[in-house]
Amino acid sequence: MGKKRDGYVDIWSSSDHGGRKKPKKQKQSKKKQVRSQSPQKHTKAKKPHRVRRCILVILLALVLIITSLLTAGYFYIGSSLNTVDFPTDKESLGIDSSAQSSLFVKNIALFGVDSRGSDDSGRSDTMMIVSLDGKHHEIKLTSVLRDSRVEIPWHGMDKLCHAYAYGGPELAVETLNENYHLDIDEYITVNFNQLAQIIDAIGGVTIDITEKERVAANGLIASTPSLSYSPEIKSSGTVHLNGAQAVAYSRIRKIDNESERASRQQTVLQAMLNQISSISVLEYPKLVKEILPYLETSISYGDLVSFLPFFLFGIPDLTNNTVPDQNDPNVKGGEINGVWYWSYDLDDAADSMHEFIYNQS
Repeated sequence: MGKKRDGYVDIWSSSDHGGRKKPKKQKQSKKKQVRSQSPQKHTKAKKPHRVRRCILVILLALVLIITSLLTAGYFYIGSSLNTVDFPTDKESLGIDSSAQSSLFVKNIALFGVDSRGSDDSGRSDTMMIVSLDGKHHEIKLTSVLRDSRVEIPWHGMDKLCHAYAYGGPELAVETLNENYHLDIDEYITVNFNQLAQIIDAIGGVTIDITEKERVAANGLIASTPSLSYSPEIKSSGTVHLNGAQAVAYSRIRKIDNESERASRQQTVLQAMLNQISSISVLEYPKLVKEILPYLETSISYGDLVSFLPFFLFGIPDLTNNTVPDQNDPNVKGGEINGVWYWSYDLDDAADSMHEFIYNQS
C-alpha cells in the first residue's frame, strides 16, 4: 500500500503501481540511451579521418620508397649514363607541322658510326629508327639505307650517311626528320668497337649464318684491327658469336647488297634482345650499368626511367622495316655525277614509314 503522509495516501510510492512510474523511467532511459549513443556517434565521425590518415601515410611511404629507389638507381646506373647536350626545340631538330606523332610511340635515332676506336666521329654507317610502340607493345625497327639520296640541310642533295660526318647527331636527326617528316628528338650512337663490347657483355648472340657469310665475316675479322683479337667463326648454320664475330657479320656487304646488310644488322639486334631475354631480371641493373658507358646519347636518366613501364612485362616483340624497299620499281640504284645512290620518292617513303611505325601491329 501507499504511504500515509499528512492524512492522505501517496499512491505514486506504492510498489503495486510501479508501472505508473514507467513514463519517468522511460524518459531517464532515453536520456541514458542518448548519452550512451553519443560516444558511438563520435567514434563513427572520427573513423573516416583515421582511414584518410592511413591512406596518406601509405602514399607517403610509397613516395619515399620510390624516391629512394630512383635516387639509388641514379647513383648506381645514372652515373654510368653518357648523356650529352642536345637541342630540345623542334625547329633545331627539323620537326615541323607535317611530322606525324603519337602519344603511344617514341622514336629514337640509332647511329652506328664508321669508326673503330673509342670515339664516335665519322660517317653513320648504320642508321635506324627505333620506335617504342606502347599501343601494340612492340619495338619497331626501321633501317634507312646509308646511300639514300636525301636533302641534307646546308649541304644539298647527298648520301644520308654523310649527315653525321657533316654535323654529328644533331644534323643527322634533323636530316631524318625533314626528309621523312618524323618527330625524332632523341638519339643513341655506338661505334663498332663499342658494339662488340656490348655484345660480349650480354654473353654473345646466336645467329644462323650461311657459308658465304662465314667466310666474309672471317675476312673482316682478319682485316679489322679492332676485331682481330677474335678467333674465326668455325662453322656455318646456327652458331653462337662473340662481339667481334657478330659485328663482322653485321658489316658484310660485298657478297650481296646494302639491303641484305641492313637485314643482317636487324638480325643482330633481334639476337641481342633474345639473349637479354634469357638473362635473369635480377641481373639487369648490373648489365645496364656495364653497357651504358659504351653509348653516347641524348637520353637522360629521367628519360630512361620513363621507358621502364614499356619493358615492365618483358622484352617486347621486334618487327623490322627497310627504307627504301628495293622491290619497289620506282626505287633506282645508280651513279649521279660519279657517286652511287639509292634514288626514290622521299614523300612516298615517308608515307610507308609512317604506316609501319604508327598503324601496323
